[in-house]
Amino acid sequence: MRAGSIRLFQFLGITVYLHISWFLIVLFEMSARGHYYSSPIWQFLEIVALFGIVLIHEFGHALACRSVGGTADTIILWPFGGFAYVSPPWRPGAMLWSIVAGPLVNVILIPITVGIFWLTVAPHAPLTVNNFLHVLFDSPAAAGNIGRFLARIVLINMVLLVFNLLPVYPLDGGKILWSLLWFVTGEGLALRIASVVGLLGSGMLGIFAFRSGQIYLMAIAAFLIFEAVNAYRQSTRLMLMNKIPRHTQYHCPNCHMGPRVGTFWTCSNCGTHFDMFAQHGHCPNCRASFMNTDIQCPECRAVSPVSAWFAAATVDPIEPPKS
Repeated sequence: MRAGSIRLFQFLGITVYLHISWFLIVLFEMSARGHYYSSPIWQFLEIVALFGIVLIHEFGHALACRSVGGTADTIILWPFGGFAYVSPPWRPGAMLWSIVAGPLVNVILIPITVGIFWLTVAPHAPLTVNNFLHVLFDSPAAAGNIGRFLARIVLINMVLLVFNLLPVYPLDGGKILWSLLWFVTGEGLALRIASVVGLLGSGMLGIFAFRSGQIYLMAIAAFLIFEAVNAYRQSTRLMLMNKIPRHTQYHCPNCHMGPRVGTFWTCSNCGTHFDMFAQHGHCPNCRASFMNTDIQCPECRAVSPVSAWFAAATVDPIEPPKS
């Protein structure tokens, strides 16, 4: 999605982009509900506020990911909301917190948006559930455009929260389901279950959207189906990977997980595929040394030199194996 995106700004080391297809939503919304306000400028401000809430939501994901030692440096706003490029450590607790933090932002925004709306539209009325629902749906017009606008902001935040928490992968609710199951079943099977639930949920959403003639909702359902299918494929790869044994004498210096056994590395000198740890950090063909080469742990995503993996090895990592 980064292709075709416009760089907006950078904040806390996170660069925010706006995809050019976002303007299609602006045109669609402006034409679909152009008579809700007395001036189209309010409609445009509502769209901007919508994506402002989405942006804060995505910053919640990114900052939570960083707090557990992950990396997050990019957010893209596009027609279906936002997408934060986050890479938390590959463990269920870190993944769960990185996901939950997004909806938690919307929860925090509820009293803020409701308070601003109430103080503007009904400052002297007691804030009860019945009064709030009555004023929210029946009386914002009495305050003019500002009343309608603030009522829409309250509804948008609540709808985004509820919709995101649906257990449909790749929505936050589906990813939360994946993370919770991960504690019990492992990441591969957990993702398989979450992706199947996501396929069923997004399929039902697509049927509803088609029967009700909501084009935008149909597009969202199609995107969710696409992502759920990709997650199903990823779960297959994870389940196969989990069957591969690990090296027991070497481990990641960060998470202490042993590397998988297999020819997952390619020599940059001669193109030979080899097992970095079985060959003690040297290419078995040309004897090139990779001890100072940085590699990323697939479990925690930490990057460290090969020599650090051998630091507590039970065999001598310095000399290449005999031919």
